[in-house]
Amino acid sequence: MPIRGPVNVKLHKKNEAETLRVGPLTIRVYEDGSLTENRVSSVAVELPPGQSGPPMHWHRFHDELFLVTQGTVAFVTPDGEVTASVGDVMTVPPGAVHTFRNASPTQPAECYMTATPGHYVDYFRMLAKATTAETRLTSEDVEHRMALFGTFPPNVSSEP
Repeated sequence: MPIRGPVNVKLHKKNEAETLRVGPLTIRVYEDGSLTENRVSSVAVELPPGQSGPPMHWHRFHDELFLVTQGTVAFVTPDGEVTASVGDVMTVPPGAVHTFRNASPTQPAECYMTATPGHYVDYFRMLAKATTAETRLTSEDVEHRMALFGTFPPNVSSEP
């Protein structure tokens, strides 16, 4: 049944967003799913020059959508690499193996990302608690945390 009656909207301001540091990345949480019954969450990911995002992976349960808002972002898949510029959108459905990185060695990049369902924001929160700008997790630590959110390296089969 559709939602009826007064439903409030919310403006999410950048200076009020929850700010997470995941190693050298800055992630601003605008919507963590709490206002959307976890149907969608949204974050902005700031990538310093030349910086890579997560290791290559795929998601069992959620979709991602990336809108490049600053610089250029290279999206890497087993089929190759595509570079997205400001205003370009990359859609990543469940099962799609991917990663991303700042395509420029000298300019910062940023992308706005949505995740459906929204609870995936807690993965970023978990990483932020375990890292600093100087410290990184081991591959095993990253894979463990990813698996808690239905996210796996490319060599893990999609079948249970």
